Amino acid sequence: MSSEISPARRALVWAALLFSGLTFLVSWWHWWTFQYGTFDLAFYVQALWLALRGKWMVSLLNVPLMGNHAEPIVFLLTPLFAICPHPMMFVAVQTLAFASMPFTAWRIGRGLGLVPGAALCLALATLVTPATFSIAIYEFHPEALAAPLLLLLIEARLARHYGLFWLWFVAVLAVKENMAPLLVMYCGVFALLEWKRERRWQVAWNVLPALLAIGWLLVYGKVISPAINAGNVDYLQLYGQLGSSPGDILRKFFTEPHRVFGALRTSLTQGNMLPALLLPFLALPLLRPRWLLIAAPLLAQHFLSYRYSEWSLGAHYPAPFIALFWIAAAEALTRFRAQKCIAIAVLVASAALHSRFGPAREIIREIPGLASVLEEREWKAQMIANIPDDASVTAGLGFLSHLAKREQVISLHHIMKGLKTLSIATYTPPPPGDVVVIDYADTLTFNTVAGYYHPWSHVDAMHSIPSSDRLLNDYLRQAQWTVESRNSVALLRRGAPPAIPALHGTPLKLDEQTTLTAIQITKRLPGAWQIRMTWDFSGERRRFPWLMLVLSDGKTLYPIVKGICAPEAGGGQYTEEWNVVFPTWMHAGFHSAFAEFYDGNEAAWHKKLPPTDQTYLLTLIKLGDAEITPGDFTAPTPR
Repeated sequence: MSSEISPARRALVWAALLFSGLTFLVSWWHWWTFQYGTFDLAFYVQALWLALRGKWMVSLLNVPLMGNHAEPIVFLLTPLFAICPHPMMFVAVQTLAFASMPFTAWRIGRGLGLVPGAALCLALATLVTPATFSIAIYEFHPEALAAPLLLLLIEARLARHYGLFWLWFVAVLAVKENMAPLLVMYCGVFALLEWKRERRWQVAWNVLPALLAIGWLLVYGKVISPAINAGNVDYLQLYGQLGSSPGDILRKFFTEPHRVFGALRTSLTQGNMLPALLLPFLALPLLRPRWLLIAAPLLAQHFLSYRYSEWSLGAHYPAPFIALFWIAAAEALTRFRAQKCIAIAVLVASAALHSRFGPAREIIREIPGLASVLEEREWKAQMIANIPDDASVTAGLGFLSHLAKREQVISLHHIMKGLKTLSIATYTPPPPGDVVVIDYADTLTFNTVAGYYHPWSHVDAMHSIPSSDRLLNDYLRQAQWTVESRNSVALLRRGAPPAIPALHGTPLKLDEQTTLTAIQITKRLPGAWQIRMTWDFSGERRRFPWLMLVLSDGKTLYPIVKGICAPEAGGGQYTEEWNVVFPTWMHAGFHSAFAEFYDGNEAAWHKKLPPTDQTYLLTLIKLGDAEITPGDFTAPTPR
């Protein structure tokens, strides 16, 4: 860099480059290794892929892009997506937007009168704070853009750049519908603070922007959303514990205030969003309550929700608060003489609190397992590589964004949950498509905490819902499938299955509807086996056994999950094959092998999983002893 660039400028550039490189690398790794755990990125990939083809209905949520949230800002990415139609383009844009924050914050800090050292440290804190890092590696969501855009809006108002103010105001409004009440509060607070200003000022800077925000919220809430959402996403259910409708919630706020206070107590004591926002800034935002008041509509939206992710780090929800809490801290800092010392303390606290908040600890814990994840990634990518571009696909969360550039893609978690998004209404999936991809080791798709994977349950006093296993079976048995399997992943292609010779043996009855006729290792290689099972199903299947192959070298147990046995089968006799490839992290040598059949649904729901917990064991069958050599796929020499 040239000598004319100040040390502060160089520090900001290097910080932005380091932040961008680190967060994008982590994000790419999680995406590339099929570890993304929501459908957000896939939704926007499919939405813009369809938009470029003149189509609008996004099958992932069965709504157009604007039917899920009011996010017209996403359409600005359409030209970029046309040039670079890769899912990570969205993440790259999000990363660069975050990387711009310290430059805006530096200009704001100097404009507020902070000394250069204090302005620099506080600007760097926008990137170092745990909330920023947490959001930056959380896939993609347009609400994340609220953080840098709000800083630009605040800067434009402080600098009295009216044109830029309107540009950034509209941009923030286009991020998501919940930005409208925040912007209304923003204008209202400043209208009160500037009550001595002339009428023309008030109209230009406060009244007109507020009217635009109110108008947009009404148009979206009363016209656009009802017309194109059609009840497929019911966000009111996030506040079901407060009342059954907006009017009921408002009435019970006065007649049953314990509901609201109970929700706040839960979110404030069990979540970490508020301390993760306040403590890195040394609680300085509390000295400028105007910004907390501006944030109040969004704080209420999140802290009154029942959903854990709304009031904790780990998703995009804290994004607007990063900008608001930062400007509150910056204004508070102007009151102190020791500005630089306090700003350094803010920067140090922001870095140190990664040990308490955010994903840094989880990322460090991932390091020892990188080699095994990379190994899995290679064969998973090979399994999905031959899926035709025009095939309709149902897949788990980790695969969705890789397969989203097609007209029909369905999330497996919707099938297994059996309810519409954020709703108690029954989800009726479309007929099975061409391909179904299931990873039974994917705990984010088979998520019991989020309710995606559940046993037979009561939705309310009058209605119940079948187990996720049964819902998957109901979906799959509408068609015939050929199954390609490897360890925990099953890829089902629609079509008549090949004839697999049935096995004969001593039948083993697992329950009234399920009998295991025989199980046998039909192919053996040093590094892989093929296991065949013949089943006899009678009546309506209610319990669906899971299979785990457990190998023991006398010291360590090595579990390899297959998942649900024959989820595509209806009644009668059915024979399936499962391919097991021994991962390289297994020790080579002599092993004893056991087939452990268990009630995977109940085991996952009650967190009592084999092989360490045998509570839900159905039966254990010894398959014999063998010499195992992971990575060796040569045929054994005949003796």
